Formats: sequence, structure tokens, C-alpha cells
Amino acid sequence: MPGSDSKPPVLASFEAGRRRSRVFTSTRVENMISLVLVIAVLVFGAQALVFAMMAPELPTPRSVQLAVGGSVDAGIVLLVLTFVPLVVVVVTGLLRRGLRTAAGVFAVVYIGALVVWPSSTGFQLGGQPGEPWIWYLLTVATACAAIAFPIVWAVAYTIGVPILFGLVRSIGPFGFRNIDVGILDALYGAIFGMVIVVLVVMFRQTARRVDAARDAALVRYDRAVRAHAIEAERVEVDALVHDNVLAALQAAERASGAEAERAAVQIAQHALTELREAGFDPAEDESSVTLKEMGGRLRIAAQMMEHDFQVESTAAAGAVVPQGVANAMGLAAVQAMVNSAEHAGGPAGAGAAAQVSRRVVVSNTRTTATIEVIDDGVGFDPAAVPTDRLGVRVSIVERMTAVGGDAQVRSAPGAGAVVVLRWSAEEARA
Repeated sequence: MPGSDSKPPVLASFEAGRRRSRVFTSTRVENMISLVLVIAVLVFGAQALVFAMMAPELPTPRSVQLAVGGSVDAGIVLLVLTFVPLVVVVVTGLLRRGLRTAAGVFAVVYIGALVVWPSSTGFQLGGQPGEPWIWYLLTVATACAAIAFPIVWAVAYTIGVPILFGLVRSIGPFGFRNIDVGILDALYGAIFGMVIVVLVVMFRQTARRVDAARDAALVRYDRAVRAHAIEAERVEVDALVHDNVLAALQAAERASGAEAERAAVQIAQHALTELREAGFDPAEDESSVTLKEMGGRLRIAAQMMEHDFQVESTAAAGAVVPQGVANAMGLAAVQAMVNSAEHAGGPAGAGAAAQVSRRVVVSNTRTTATIEVIDDGVGFDPAAVPTDRLGVRVSIVERMTAVGGDAQVRSAPGAGAVVVLRWSAEEARA
């Protein structure tokens, strides 16, 4: 026997789909952030590269010559080491694979570039009015940190790296120069970086909330579908018991004579057949039935009733309803006829019953099929019917509801009864 935590394959599949749905919006937001970062890298990176190519060639400091060799330009080495990770960011952003790692690497490389910047330029750019090319990558670095790092680390990076740039920006050959320029650049970089961090965090949190709400909605929908299926099965079982099993038991109880006993046996056999077939799912039936044909079926049913019913049909010749709807409406109408035959005559007996007029009217409009079962008998109070009586509630009202239709019972003591069955294709689709 399977364990208590095992789930049917269909339910397991639904759960797997629901787990995938939890990151639906988050994935789209991450893709959007990746695209925006790629565009920013292309724009600011191209700008930085142009200014780097236009910058005057500076003599390589002696310490750098000893480190990298006298024939190598330290500025070119720094340029390559800075822009190669930037190219990787663009590639991973377009491929949507490994972007966070690449962005984190560039953010760290940018810190290293800032640290070695003064020595690689011989401290000759510190405090100059023009911006060095590395300035144009400050915004890109903070954006990469906002995407790659946790919130706390991203905020620390966004504040600390602009301050580091401001210091580097102000270091000249003979100490700090134009410190106010460095402070302004640091403030600008920190403010712009914080805006990026806030936007990234806000979009990600909103996406997670949307995914959580979507997942909760799917859970509620799953429960509603299960509840509907259980209710539909209950209605079907109640109708089966009332229309077949109870009818067979009543026929057997009332049977007196050979003819009545044979009829009771036939009813019992029909009930057993219905019970056997109830456990099988019916095949999808896309056929339809005309209202004229339904009127003919009700005439045959009326001939089998204990009392006379006048069946009228004013339906158009081409008016049709689906096979399942026709079955439900027909069974509900027959149940209404049975109720009328049994109860409309009142307690006075057969004489009173013979005076009751009973009619069945089949009609339609452009979109609605209608069957009315009408009698002028003793009537009753629908609100006073006990809840355990299944004839009206299950075999008529709930049976019509199950196929997307509607059933109305209008009656009052001494005023007869009218049962109206309606089905509209437009309302069923809605």
C-alpha cells in the first residue's frame, strides 16, 4: 500500500508545474534586468573606450616598468584587464547564463583598477578638470554589484567604491588636488548607484510577491476544481440513487399483481445497469439533439405516466442542444412530471388527481432552450421542502446546474406548480 504522502501522477504533475510557476515573473524580471545591464555596458563601455583611446600617452612609471617590462605600456595592460571582464558581462547577459558571476567579477576588477590607477598613470591625472576614462565605468560597476551581490554588500559597494574613486580622482603627483571635484564625483556616483540598487531590489521583491500571489491563486484554483469535481460526483450519485434505486424500491413495494411485478423487475434491472455503468467515465459525445426530438421523447415518457400530460412543442426545427444537456434536461423534466403525477392531486385521491391539468411545453429563443412542466394542482411551498428530499433539489435543480443550465420551481399552496428548465449556450460558455 502506498504511503500516506504519496500523490497521484496527475496531482504530482500539477505540483511540479506549480513549482515552476513560482519563478515565472522573477525570471522575466531577471531577463529584463540583464537586457538593461547589457545596454548600459555597451553605452558606457563604448564611451569609456573612446576616451581611453583619445587620452594622451603618458610615460610608464619606473616601478611599473620593472613589474611588467619596459616595453609594455601599463595603461594598455590596465585597459585590457578592465575591458575583458566587461565583454564577458555583455556575452553572458545576451546568453542569459552566468551573468551574476560575470558582473561580480567585473565589480571586483573595477576596485582593483581604481587601486592601481594612480600608480599606472604616474599620478599625473589626479585633480585634472577632465574626467579620466575609468570614471565612465563607475556606474556600470555599481550596476553590476547591484545585480551580483546581496543587498547589504551591494549597498556597501555602492557607497564605498564612489568614495574610493573620489580619493583616487583627487590624488596628484604632490598630494591631493581639487578635492572638491573628487567629492562631487563620489556623491554623484553614490547617488546614481543607490538609485540602481533600489530599482533592482524593488523589481525583484515585486516579482517574488507576484509569483507568490500567482502560486496562491493556483492553489485556490486547484482546491476549487477538486471541490467542484466532488460536488458534481455527489450530484450524480444522489440523482442515480433517487431516479433508479429508490424508484426500483418503490415499485417493488407497490407491486400487486403479475403485471406490476414484471414492471418492478424491469425497473430494478435498469437500476442495476445504471449502477454498473456509473463507475466508468463516459466518452466525449459531441453530438446534438433537436428540441423537436426532445419533445417526442417527453411524449413517450408522458404515455408511461400514471396521469395524462399534454406535451406541446413550439421549438424551431433547427434548434439543437448538446447530447449531455439534452439528457439532463430530459431527466429533469421527467422527474418534474413524476412529482406532478404523485403530488399535484393532493390527498383527496384519484378523483382529485383526475381533475388536475398537466402540460409540458418545449420552446426556444435564439440562444435559450426551455422546457416547462405545468400543473394546476394543489401546489406546495418550495421553501418548506425538507433538505433530505432529493427529487427537486438533486434530480432537477442540481442536475441542470451541472450542465450549466438553470431550474426554477414556482409554486404556492393551492396555486399549482411550474417547473422551468433553461439552458443557454452563451451562459454555459461564460
